[in-house]
Amino acid sequence: MASTTTPKLGSAHAVRPSEIRHPQRGLDDQNRVRQAMRAREVLLTGGQWNDDFARRSGIRPQVLDSWRRSLRYGLRPDRVEPTCRPDAELDGQLARIVQAVVEQRKAVLEQSLCALSITDRDGTLLRRWVMDRQLARWMDEHNIIPSVSVDETAIGTFSAICLLDGNPVHVRGPEHFSEAYLGVTSAGAPIIHPVSRRIVGSLIATCRSDGSSPILLAWVTELAAEVQRRLLESSSTRERLLLEAFLAENRDVRHPLIVLDEQTIITNATAARVLASVDQARLWEHAAQAIRQRNTESQMVMTDGSAVSVTCHEVNDGTGAIGAVLKVRLIEERKTACDTPSNLEGLAGTGLRWRELGQRVRRTGVEWALITGERGTGRLAVARAMAEGAEVHVIDAIEASAQGPQHWLARLDELVATAEPESVVVVRHVDELDWGTAAVAAGLIERCRALRIRVLATARERADQLAPNGLLDLFTAWIEVPPLRDRFEDLPVLLESLTAAVLEQSGRQSKPVRWMPDAVQTLTRLEWHSNIASLRILVRDVLRDNRNGYISARDLPANVVAAASRRKLIGLELVEATTIIAAMREAGGNKNRAADALGIARSTLYRKVRALGIDLSTMAF
Repeated sequence: MASTTTPKLGSAHAVRPSEIRHPQRGLDDQNRVRQAMRAREVLLTGGQWNDDFARRSGIRPQVLDSWRRSLRYGLRPDRVEPTCRPDAELDGQLARIVQAVVEQRKAVLEQSLCALSITDRDGTLLRRWVMDRQLARWMDEHNIIPSVSVDETAIGTFSAICLLDGNPVHVRGPEHFSEAYLGVTSAGAPIIHPVSRRIVGSLIATCRSDGSSPILLAWVTELAAEVQRRLLESSSTRERLLLEAFLAENRDVRHPLIVLDEQTIITNATAARVLASVDQARLWEHAAQAIRQRNTESQMVMTDGSAVSVTCHEVNDGTGAIGAVLKVRLIEERKTACDTPSNLEGLAGTGLRWRELGQRVRRTGVEWALITGERGTGRLAVARAMAEGAEVHVIDAIEASAQGPQHWLARLDELVATAEPESVVVVRHVDELDWGTAAVAAGLIERCRALRIRVLATARERADQLAPNGLLDLFTAWIEVPPLRDRFEDLPVLLESLTAAVLEQSGRQSKPVRWMPDAVQTLTRLEWHSNIASLRILVRDVLRDNRNGYISARDLPANVVAAASRRKLIGLELVEATTIIAAMREAGGNKNRAADALGIARSTLYRKVRALGIDLSTMAF
């Protein structure tokens, strides 16, 4: 009896997968197809699926489970469509490595009747190679092209389900969920990173069902193994290139030197002493942005308030940037607590922008100044600090609309008449007054000069953007309070100060509470629309449930962690991320329980976590 031999895959002798067959395997495949067609009839007619049916149908559990999930997603066999993901990185390291592997196996691919595709870990198709014109036309007609998602939630059961459990899978004709795929066979093999052991993508071979072969799965699995081998070589090369770049630059040990990528940081002793871990995370984000913008030199403010100059250049492996070299030079020494301007004594802040504010206050003096800034920046707190211990009388111009202009002006008149000499009157929200009320108020305020009463005012708009009126003309100096986003280096001292204030107000006798670097770094990614006011509310909410003596990222509210995702989330995405994080915490980190509580499949949970940019590895549930 003649034997059938299988040449080594990728050898010079090109073999079509359709050429290698075994009679019994052919019969088995035909039986599977008939069983799948009968099972599909049950699926389409809404029949009941139970364990007995699953056993009798002969459908593999991996396929049957995928059918069930596909229905749960709300998909219909007669209407599925790959979804476009325009933000997918089509030319990343994985795609380049697969391209190199395909180039070496080009002879086999050209003579096969198959299409080969690569997806990322989310199921987004990055590239495809197809020589069969008929198959290429079918893929184009069904929108199986780069930048679209072919994962289970988009098109139902397909060989991309190998991404879910990390096992290779062969899906034949009617085993696909979509009717459009009945005429093709697909085989998928996951690509597992050899270092992190995480699934980073998949290779999918697709051919017409009449050209299918049992070796199709073995072929794509062998290709995936080759890709993984090259990933290991690339990882070793990457670390070696980073180390070489560090050794080449580490000649002046007096200054901090950092070589880093997203996962690796190499520093000299000076950098290790000077830089906190929160700074290292910020430096990587800074480096990535500098490389994209081709900006080799810039300035930033560190966590301790030091202003530094950062010179950045990329580490390149010949195909693209794999990391960055950062040379850090100190511009301005850190100011200690005793260096804080006395004009702002009692307010937390040591950073560059805060010291600039203090210098502006010192030059301006402590009277007849207009203090501007965004909502919640602490304009009133700055005004009180400028009073330097003198008695402060506050009147809010917003009340002129609620109480009526005449009533408000009468209160202002009484306040001026009763204020002691050398005291300070603060008119809040002076930009809220209409022109007529402001003109009358200007006459009343003018009397303060003769009475030796100092006057300060606050406004939300920048001074040069305010509509002129008689009251604003009285102020000879303008002081702008920086928003929180411009003074993130002050976050540690702000958190310490606000924490102490909240604990004192609540009457809790507690040891000092420490905010950990990962929590501080998470907070720097938020958009603080109400600035210090929003931060104060967050501190209060976190302390309400915390008794540990320290606060890390895992202790932050779910909505905060979701909003701090590296990818900006808005609308429904932000709601989804918040709900997922809350469910994960409720389930103690158990993804199966969290998925059940949310009413979704575990695969959907994984997909949404990846799509929303939620980093579960930083959360110790």
